Amino acid sequence: MNRISKINRFSNKLDKSLVFMSSLCLIISVVGAVLSVFLRYFLDTSFQIIEEICRYSIIYGAFLYLGPLIKTNEHLKMSILSDYMKGKVKHVNDLFISMILFASFIFLLWSAIIWVNSLLVMEMKTVSGSMLLFIPTLAIPIGMFLGCIYALQQMILEFHILRHYKDIKDNAVEEVIGGEPQNQLF
Repeated sequence: MNRISKINRFSNKLDKSLVFMSSLCLIISVVGAVLSVFLRYFLDTSFQIIEEICRYSIIYGAFLYLGPLIKTNEHLKMSILSDYMKGKVKHVNDLFISMILFASFIFLLWSAIIWVNSLLVMEMKTVSGSMLLFIPTLAIPIGMFLGCIYALQQMILEFHILRHYKDIKDNAVEEVIGGEPQNQLF
């Protein structure tokens, strides 16, 4: 139980920092958009780099928030079948989904690293011509890496629940995984 509590404490700190960084990216995008509109309509000038920063900060924010979405089970998934499952079968299904998610993130991380590296080697630039294209595309491997961490965490938690299923059958998951209210076990 102590290891699970440590994982959850680390995860909660990481969640807070990722939510902060995602919010910061959103604020940067909104401020940049307002600034761009002001410059365009009141000063008759436009800077393509501001629009690119707005666009790419939204992308960074979305990929940074990917991990906390996985932790709260809000990622894109088909839950029609799992909504009808109960007990141990539901946790076996969740473990299986987490394993598929982890494998997918590993594959996408590897592909994204190769793609970013090729853009860096080719020295391609964005539309404005002032930013190397690998900078905005670096959001993808960062997001996939965070997705790997969170999918691995979910696998560990589900495995722990399955391993100690009889011991925790009468308790809620929050008691099992460290006191932070999550989902109910049953």
